[in-house]
Amino acid sequence: MDSSTVRERFVRFFESRAHLSASSSSLVVQGDPSVLLTSAGMQQFKPFYLDPSRAPSRRAVTIQKCMRTSDIEEVGDDTHHTFFEMLGNFAFGAADHGGYFKQEAIAFAYDFVTQELGLPVEKVWATTWSGEPGIPADEEAVGLWIAAGMPMSRIRGLNRKPDGSRENFWGPTGDSGPCGPCSELHVDVLGSCPRGASDADCGPGHECGRFVEIWNLVFNQFYQETDKSLRPLEHTGIDTGAGLERIVAILQGVQSAYETDLFRPIVAAAEERLGVTYGTSREIDRSLRIVADHVRSVTFMVSDGVFPSNEARGYVARRLLRRAVRYGRLLGQTGPFLGALVDATIARFGTLYPNLAERASTIQRVVNQEEARFSETLAAGTELLDDALGRLTQGEALAGLTAFRLYDTYGFPLELTREVAGSRGVAIDEAAFHVELEASRVRSRASQRFTKLAELDLPAVTTEFVGYDRLTVEGAVVVALRAGGERVITVEAHTDDVWVVLDRTPFYAERGGQAGDTGILTGPHGRIAIVTTQSPQGEGAIVHVGRVIEGAIAEGDLVFAQVDEDARRGTMAHHTATHLLHAALRAELGEHVHQSGSLVTPDRLRFDFAHGQSLTPDERRAVQEWVNRAIRANLPVSVVEMPTSEAVKIGALALFDEKYGDLARVVTVPSPTPLFGQDAGNDAPLSRELCGGTHAFQTGDVGPFVILSEGSTGSGIRRIEALAGAPAMAHLDHQSILLDGLASRLGTTREDVGSRFDTVLAELADVRRRLEASERREAQDALSDALAQVQTFADAGGRTVAVLGAEVSASVAPTLDRLREASDWLRDKIGVPAVIILASVVDGRVLVIATAHRDLSGTLGANRVLSEVTAELGGRGGGRPEMAQGGGGDPARLDGALARGIATARTTLAG
Repeated sequence: MDSSTVRERFVRFFESRAHLSASSSSLVVQGDPSVLLTSAGMQQFKPFYLDPSRAPSRRAVTIQKCMRTSDIEEVGDDTHHTFFEMLGNFAFGAADHGGYFKQEAIAFAYDFVTQELGLPVEKVWATTWSGEPGIPADEEAVGLWIAAGMPMSRIRGLNRKPDGSRENFWGPTGDSGPCGPCSELHVDVLGSCPRGASDADCGPGHECGRFVEIWNLVFNQFYQETDKSLRPLEHTGIDTGAGLERIVAILQGVQSAYETDLFRPIVAAAEERLGVTYGTSREIDRSLRIVADHVRSVTFMVSDGVFPSNEARGYVARRLLRRAVRYGRLLGQTGPFLGALVDATIARFGTLYPNLAERASTIQRVVNQEEARFSETLAAGTELLDDALGRLTQGEALAGLTAFRLYDTYGFPLELTREVAGSRGVAIDEAAFHVELEASRVRSRASQRFTKLAELDLPAVTTEFVGYDRLTVEGAVVVALRAGGERVITVEAHTDDVWVVLDRTPFYAERGGQAGDTGILTGPHGRIAIVTTQSPQGEGAIVHVGRVIEGAIAEGDLVFAQVDEDARRGTMAHHTATHLLHAALRAELGEHVHQSGSLVTPDRLRFDFAHGQSLTPDERRAVQEWVNRAIRANLPVSVVEMPTSEAVKIGALALFDEKYGDLARVVTVPSPTPLFGQDAGNDAPLSRELCGGTHAFQTGDVGPFVILSEGSTGSGIRRIEALAGAPAMAHLDHQSILLDGLASRLGTTREDVGSRFDTVLAELADVRRRLEASERREAQDALSDALAQVQTFADAGGRTVAVLGAEVSASVAPTLDRLREASDWLRDKIGVPAVIILASVVDGRVLVIATAHRDLSGTLGANRVLSEVTAELGGRGGGRPEMAQGGGGDPARLDGALARGIATARTTLAG
């Protein structure tokens, strides 16, 4: 049975049982930034478990795209994947309202696998929760499996895995929360225990490889309190997940999913590009499986807007791509190869998931760029690792700091460093590596400020925000005050870091990238200058943070709340400019562009967006002019509140990590057709986004728009910083003043600054060339003296070879690069295969370089010669057989060190 048939039968089976068929959600969980990537079918339905009345149907069926990387080291075996498709059926609430619970879920699962899929009943086994102190066994599930047709002999009770973690019980995700027993379906794929155990002793959980889990049924029925006690949930629920890949492998009679129609085209593309054949050896098969799995995963991730980066879900994509490159290298591939596998993935799944085909060019560009980028760092990191390994003494481990630097700077997974070091018989100080890794994470966490809601001690009120249409409120009630980190009744003059909660306010709280408002609160007996406005609890109390500048303010006071008008208008202008910039980028660069972050303040804006490459000067100018055309058109900026689902249907852009309620504000800028080249009759707006921020009323209010900079914040993410309105005008005035000053200093006009500057640069380059030529001649004259120290002799094979060890002056070779140039010049002058050792003393520090002709490096490596020299000096260094470098140590021992190096070379070469 092919995979398409399995999909069709699964959806049709549950649709015939009153389930609403829902599309797969994105791999990026919308409205839940706590979840890195979608890992289960139930995630898009979480609100319906809490309140079943909100669900469009009490029953649902999906085929969900999922990502899990917790078992990444297991990928390449028969059953583990990073990206997979989860078949799932779900029920929200009790049967009397259209939902269902254990009886129906168990009957549905058993009927589907035995009747629709035709799996032999004697091959199908079930597991249930066997209980432990405080949580009784799920005897109800056992009886329901028997009622469905499963004999007791094929039902196993489980509660703990070999590692001690719970088996067949889900949740809670923290110290408290919903939870419940699970029941799993397993298929006997071998027929008997490979370890010789009887059926009575061998079943699911035996971990002998005989059984493959295909379906997990979660029965949400309890709420666990912090004291570990359980109480029944008000709304029970069903959450099931069946792995499509595993089911298809069993139905097609193959050992792993990589041999099914889901993977075979991708594996075939890998075989062709890498020049190897699947089935040749276990090592080749594992590498091909990993490459195919990882490229398939990243193809889907990029199609859902996840670009490789060093943070969060972007790091997952980067890690997968780099592992794919690494395993390609293990199979001997040195050039790019991932693109062919991307094509194969899109060809295989593009019909099922149309956004793959729609974003094919973007996916290819991102993958190709990341592959090329890592190939470069792979070479640089390999050189660093070679140098580090070359400096180690016998039995010495590679330092954890070095392994961490390879990981942190060059993107080397620890396993790659471990493998390279292991091939040379070197271990890694992995404990020190993890110390460095944890220290890095601590530094990262320290750079962010998190506040626990329980520590805020704020009242359970929701401040009414009225600031979309007004900047002042008369008679707002002071609901709560905090100062010094504690709740207080009164705050007096000169008290800093005061938190004020009002019952209603015109102050916008920082959210969605827009900075919080500033202004003044004036009470009957005092005033507070507000420096920022926050909403720590999201929806709830709005906190005005400031300093008492006069008198005192008390809880219960009626205050006049006044937003700083200039600052707010600056923020409004920059926020509308951000929307126009987003639209301009999509218009000029392509629909793949989407916002990944922003900052909007009264003075400037910052906009992060997904795009695989830097903007060209022409693209940057085009984007800036696009925004300014929209501003000059003085278009109305409309704001309408509507159901979020309706807003998305009419094309409003929504941010992946932004949380939207049932109702959302839609900010729209219409399109003046003649100005933007749209076809007549095309009434699509210039911009339409879901946004809770404050905006200009007309685009003309935004004022001029200027892009200050465009750069990278990580692979695939670009950042633009820009100005609008008065700050933009001030910037342009400043640029004009600078240009006038530059023209005056160059003795020319503003119009001729460019040509005059080119002339000055050309003159400067000519002077530098002549100076470098003069220094080179002087250096060569000085090096001629070193040629007199060359020792020529016959090596063990009778050919003429040479050895030179000499100190050169710091003026000739002040750096290792200049020492290397000197060595190259001397090598050419000597004319026979030679070992050359050069040293200079710069500011009291010895620099040393050793080179060996390629015909000699097999007998005597430069790295060995250098180790003799640096050992005598008391310094250190490392490198490759043809070239090594180092330094340090005592300059007074340099003559002895050079002599030791020369003696080593003569003795070794002479045999």
